[in-house]
Amino acid sequence: MRGLTLVEMMVAMVIGMVIVAGLSTVFVNTSVARNEVELSADVIENGQYALVALSRDLAQTGFYGTLVTPAGGNIDLCSTDPAVWATSLTAYAVGLNNADADPPCLARKPGTDAIFIQRASTCTTTDAGVGCAEDAGQAYLQVSECGMEYSLIPYVVARGNDPALALQTKSCDGTRAPKRRLVRRFYYVSVGNVLSSVDITPAGVLPAVALVENIEQMQIEYAVDVDGDGTPDAFSPTPADWWRRPPAIPWSKMSSCAPRPDTGRAIPCSTSAASCSTWRTSSTTRRTSSTPTGTGSSTPTRSSACAPASSCWARRPALA
Repeated sequence: MRGLTLVEMMVAMVIGMVIVAGLSTVFVNTSVARNEVELSADVIENGQYALVALSRDLAQTGFYGTLVTPAGGNIDLCSTDPAVWATSLTAYAVGLNNADADPPCLARKPGTDAIFIQRASTCTTTDAGVGCAEDAGQAYLQVSECGMEYSLIPYVVARGNDPALALQTKSCDGTRAPKRRLVRRFYYVSVGNVLSSVDITPAGVLPAVALVENIEQMQIEYAVDVDGDGTPDAFSPTPADWWRRPPAIPWSKMSSCAPRPDTGRAIPCSTSAASCSTWRTSSTTRRTSSTPTGTGSSTPTRSSACAPASSCWARRPALA
């Protein structure tokens, strides 16, 4: 029987190598595409989580239990004195624009916005749940439910277990009215590109809590109801009157960077969008301009400086 010649064997080997090379190229391209899709999905998920975390507190700003008309016209964002807090309850939220100086209790990434909110806890000190029990290191809001007492002392803000928290229920028989922890909190982007929150308590400024990583930017607009008809008349990043409780529209910019497939060198996630491949989208998936307040459509742009990487703008609808 006659076997294969050397030439025939070499031809067969070349054909096999070409087929293997083609399959390898398809596999690599598929892997890169899948990696980019996963990175984009991570970016979107981070952005959605960041906006949900913000929207929960923003939707509850100004909640003070049964208190109908809070008093006060002063606001000291970093104060740890409950007596000072009692005179600023009408300022449900106060924004810090990117050009504003940081208060002493806050250190945010330059060029980003921050927002201060205050509200009462949704649970009382007698409810079961994390953070509901009375704590001497926290401040509490107690609203009188006794008619005669309410006309004299409508509410008290004091540290936990303070004897001043002695207002009555509607029975006016000495039964103590419910007490709710008073929350005073900043949301901001840290210098490490982490969306963070920090609570101000009578015991001092608590350590920052990291919420979402790879948040490069946050900008906030506020809807201003000028004529009081319940409908926004203007939008501004710096409203003049914080006592009107303007609804907030936060924008956040997320990034996710990975090693380049050609060099294998890692790209730090703090790399700016100008040097990474960028995709900018809104929460409605409409592609917008590079500015967070843009509304016109445009084609997403990619830079060849790094790949694969992605970043996007996410927007949350106005919150009441």
